Amino acid sequence: METNSSTLHSEPATEPNLTPLWLFIIGVLVIESLLRIMPEGFMTRTVQHRAEEIRYLPPADIQLMGDSATSSLRVALLERFIGEGHQVSNYALPGTTPLFNYFVLRRQITEKKAPKLIVLAPHPFTWGDPFLDRFMARFATPEESARFLRDGVKFGDWLYGTLCRLSYSLRYREELYKFITVGDTLFFKNLEIPVSSVQNTRAKISMEEHQPPEPVGALLTKTNVPPLLRAPIFIHPYNELYLDKLCTLAAANNIKIVWMTLPLPEMLRRDFPNPERMRAYQDFVARKKALHPNLFTLSVAIPELPDSHYQDPWHFNSYGAWMFSQSAGKQLADWIREHPFK
Repeated sequence: METNSSTLHSEPATEPNLTPLWLFIIGVLVIESLLRIMPEGFMTRTVQHRAEEIRYLPPADIQLMGDSATSSLRVALLERFIGEGHQVSNYALPGTTPLFNYFVLRRQITEKKAPKLIVLAPHPFTWGDPFLDRFMARFATPEESARFLRDGVKFGDWLYGTLCRLSYSLRYREELYKFITVGDTLFFKNLEIPVSSVQNTRAKISMEEHQPPEPVGALLTKTNVPPLLRAPIFIHPYNELYLDKLCTLAAANNIKIVWMTLPLPEMLRRDFPNPERMRAYQDFVARKKALHPNLFTLSVAIPELPDSHYQDPWHFNSYGAWMFSQSAGKQLADWIREHPFK
């Protein structure tokens, strides 16, 4: 009697083919090894250099802290309005958040280079992302990276930041993605650009920069406003955590913090009306002011400037920076008269 061969002679189990996996792993290692010979990106080198300068340059009485929108404020104009011999330094670091500000102040205090007054002026729409992975990948020391876990940062977020620190392709994934998808080569063109000292913000200022001409028209249109600026402001828990730590650290070292809210282009209200967009920000500022006695606000409301004052929806042009620096200088001068410090 014949039997079914399928029951008597089973097919031998096939081993999984691991070749594609190994090829993928080897390919990743080869790519990462090649990328390691490339220099760090211009913005990374800028942040690192400026953060180191804070540690060895003589501290100014008043220190600006914020992001790229804050970095265009004119130190000389602020000093002219404030007077009384106060020196101002602009240590706003592009692409950063209060998380960066906290660790920079820690480094300053360690080196005994802390200012007497911090003017904290990050862009209102940068509170939704703490850039934890960016901080860990491009800026943090090993000791600072380890501190995140003690501060309560989620392990998954910490692990991803660590991987970004180890991997060049992850560290610059946004820049490399633009290069691959749209051929944007700006990242590679800027690799060899030397980083300028923050001291250069006082030197070689042309007459046009002292009083730039008012632009005739505006460059802003509905199409070049990113979705983030159209949505309601969101406060990420990590940003709140490190703002609290910044204020507590400053208070322990007799440092006052003045919160300056940067203005937005008029077009955001005109072309994208949303009364709820600013509510979370204003409530957040008021709550933090009530919590920290050393935190003062010049204004809780978000001011506006004409569209012609901006080179893009995020950043002032020369004229806008010149105009707002004067307004900020007047506000700071009034505040300092009411709250003198030594």
